[in-house]
Amino acid sequence: MTDLSNYSLDQLKDLQTQIKSNIASREKEAIANVQQQILTLAESVGMTVAQLMNIKGTKMGKPVKTVEPRYRHPDSPELQWTGRGRKPHWIQAYIDTTGKDLDSLLIK
Repeated sequence: MTDLSNYSLDQLKDLQTQIKSNIASREKEAIANVQQQILTLAESVGMTVAQLMNIKGTKMGKPVKTVEPRYRHPDSPELQWTGRGRKPHWIQAYIDTTGKDLDSLLIK
């Protein structure tokens, strides 16, 4: 390991820039390598990559279903919630400050 304690600030910044560039370059190489391996594997079984990604029984290749929001903040319409998952903080804050219930935020 190199002792960096004797490097000036400018030298360290130059080294940091070189390292970031080197990491980005190696990541691109790794991705290209894996893509080639996948393509080779798909061709070896007589399929395309697209066919492999649409195999039944997997979630790959299936469109993601979006769920419409069920609740909306009356003063900030960009605050919405589908009613799934954990309750957002803004809902609890609204209920606590106004004393209204969750049904008052239902989108009609």
